[in-house]
Amino acid sequence: MPGLLSIRVTITFLLLMLFTLSWPAELVAKIDRVRASWRSDPSTTMVIGWDQVSGGKPAIFYDLVDHGDNRAAYAYRQPPSWANRSHGMNNVFVRLEGLRPNTVYYFLITDTEGSSRRYSFKTAPDNPRERLSIIAGSDSRNNRAARRDANRLVSKLRPHFVMFGGDMTDTGSDQEWREWFDDWQLTIGSDGRVFPIVVARGNHEADNEVLVNLFDVPSKEGYYALSFGGNLLRVYTLNTQYPGGGDQRDWLGRDLQAHQHMTWRIAQYHQAIEPHTARKPSRKELIQQWAVLFHRFKVQLVIESDAHVVKTTWPIRPDTGPESAAGFVRDDSDGTVYMGEGGWGAPLRKADDPKPWTRSYASFNQFRWLFVDPYRIEARTVKTQGAEQVAEVNPNNPFTPPRGLTIWQPPEGAVVTIHNPQAVAPPPVAVDDPIVPTAPVPIRPDRNGKIKLDYTLSELSHLQFILLNKANREMARLEYDNQAPGPHSKSIDLSKAPGGQYMLIVKANQRLIKRYAVTIP
Repeated sequence: MPGLLSIRVTITFLLLMLFTLSWPAELVAKIDRVRASWRSDPSTTMVIGWDQVSGGKPAIFYDLVDHGDNRAAYAYRQPPSWANRSHGMNNVFVRLEGLRPNTVYYFLITDTEGSSRRYSFKTAPDNPRERLSIIAGSDSRNNRAARRDANRLVSKLRPHFVMFGGDMTDTGSDQEWREWFDDWQLTIGSDGRVFPIVVARGNHEADNEVLVNLFDVPSKEGYYALSFGGNLLRVYTLNTQYPGGGDQRDWLGRDLQAHQHMTWRIAQYHQAIEPHTARKPSRKELIQQWAVLFHRFKVQLVIESDAHVVKTTWPIRPDTGPESAAGFVRDDSDGTVYMGEGGWGAPLRKADDPKPWTRSYASFNQFRWLFVDPYRIEARTVKTQGAEQVAEVNPNNPFTPPRGLTIWQPPEGAVVTIHNPQAVAPPPVAVDDPIVPTAPVPIRPDRNGKIKLDYTLSELSHLQFILLNKANREMARLEYDNQAPGPHSKSIDLSKAPGGQYMLIVKANQRLIKRYAVTIP
C-alpha cells in the first residue's frame, strides 16, 4: 500500500541519516549480534549485518590481509547499504561486492565510539571441483541450552555456510530475537570467522518481512535460490507459509529448468510434506506443487523441518500406484532423498509415523552435515548435545570429523551417499560408519597395556586411529600426517582405557584399511 510503503521508506531513510550523525562522546559504542548472509553470487559477494546498539557513522573496514584492530591499515571501507529498526534492534547491513572467490577477508565494524573485534569471512568457491561443507538444520525455538550446543558445533565444524529451515524463535518477540542473535554469536569461530546463513521462513516467523529485516534475504516473498561452486550446486529456499502453487511454483519450475546444467540441486523449506510424527499434519498439496517438479527436474536432496524429529528417506518420487504410500514410492535410481525434520532446540516430538520408504527415523537434537563434490553428496546426522566436549576441525582438513563429535549410527548406516551417475571414476567414499564389510582382527593388549598394529599404505597418507566403545561412541583418536607408502608398525598405549570390548578403526586418507576388535581385560 502506498501509505505504508512511504512510512517504511521514511523510517529507513531516518535510520541511515541517524547513523551518519555524530553521537555524544559519553555514549559507549556497542556493536553486537553480528551475522552474515548472501543476496547474490556467494563467490563474489557477502552481506554483513549487525545490531548497532549505540554509536554513529558505522562502516566496515575490510582487507585480504589481517591487520588486527588497526583500522587505518585496512584497504577498503564500506558504509551501510541500508538499515531498519525491527524486533528491538537497529539492524544495519553492508552489502560487499566484487570480492574474490574462495578467499578470506578480515574486517572491523567501526563507528564514532570505536571498533569491534576483528572478524573474518570466506567467500564461497567458484570452482566445481572444490568440495563444500554445509550444515543444514532448523527449529531452535525454546531450549536455549540445546540451541547453544548446536551453535557451538557450527563454530567447530567451520562449514562453508549454514542452511536454516525456519522457526528460529517461539513467539517472535523482541526479547526472543535478541536472545537468538546473542546465541548465534556462538557460531563464530575461535579465530573470528563468521559463517553465512541461508534462511527459510517457518510457521513461527510472523511474516516474510522478518527475514528481510533481520537477514537481508534477496526476496520479499521469502523464496529464492543461490548457486555455489560454479555449476556444482544450486540451493533452493522455498516458503511453506506462502502459497506453494501459483507464482512460487511457477518460479520454481522455471528456475529448475534453467539450471539443469548444475550437478546438484538441493531444496530446503519448513513444513514437511509427510511428517514423521503423528502430531503434525501432512502437506499433501505440496506433492503436486513441488515434489513433482523435484522429480521432473532432478532435485537430489530435500531438507524439511517443523516436526522436531529425525528422518531420512530412501530415494522416492511422487506416485499413486498400488505400491505407493502417502503419495510416494521408493525409486533408488531416479528418486529424491528427503531429510529432516528440525531439532536445533525446539521441543522434541515422538517419531511415530514412519512410511514404507523411510530409511531411518528417531528423535533427538541434531543437524545434518553435508559434503558436496562433483561425485557425490555425503550426509551425516550430528547429535548436538555435549558440544563443549567436541574439538575443532582441522582448518586444512575440514571434512574429517573432529574428536568427540557424535555422528548418529542407525542400522542403515551413518553416511547417506547420493552418487552422481554422470561422474567418471569417483574417488573412494569416506567411511565414518564402523559397520563395514571387512571382518575385524581380534587383538588384546600386552601386559603393559599396549597393542601393536601392522598395516601397509599404498600412498602418502593422513592416518587416523579411532577407538570406539560398544555403543560406537568415539573414545580416542590419534592422527599422523604424511605417512610414507609401504609397511608400517605402530604401538598404541591402551593401559588407561577401562576394561571392555572396543573397535579400533584405521583409516588412511579417509579410507578404511583395517579394523581391530580390541578386548581389554
